[in-house]
Amino acid sequence: MANFKLYKSEKLCSKIEIDRLYAEGTSVIAYPLRAVYLAVPASNTGHPVPARFLISIPKKRIRHAVERVLLRRRTREAYRLNRALLAPVASQGTTALIGFNWLAKETRNYATIERSMRELLGKIATAITTDREQ
Repeated sequence: MANFKLYKSEKLCSKIEIDRLYAEGTSVIAYPLRAVYLAVPASNTGHPVPARFLISIPKKRIRHAVERVLLRRRTREAYRLNRALLAPVASQGTTALIGFNWLAKETRNYATIERSMRELLGKIATAITTDREQ
């Protein structure tokens, strides 16, 4: 049975790494989410995980805190269940730093968020594996 736990080591918390992610990262969009990702060697992060992520739901787009928390939970759940799509990244000795940003001005249901998350994770995995092969 697969391990679906979400560990603290998978969350991106370091301000230095977050600044580096947004300064040097590449962006992909699957509405209503945008992902900024950066592939770094696994030895540099000190964490044996295929990806470390953060979720940003801006107050400018979603005004009510209750709705922001709801979207953050739905996005985290979609990532937790579909992070296996990043397995090829881990097999190359690489860790992906990923920032998920909310683009829509209204809340969306879980099915829409999960579809968007699958598309983003697939794009990120293929982009990182093809870059590492070249």
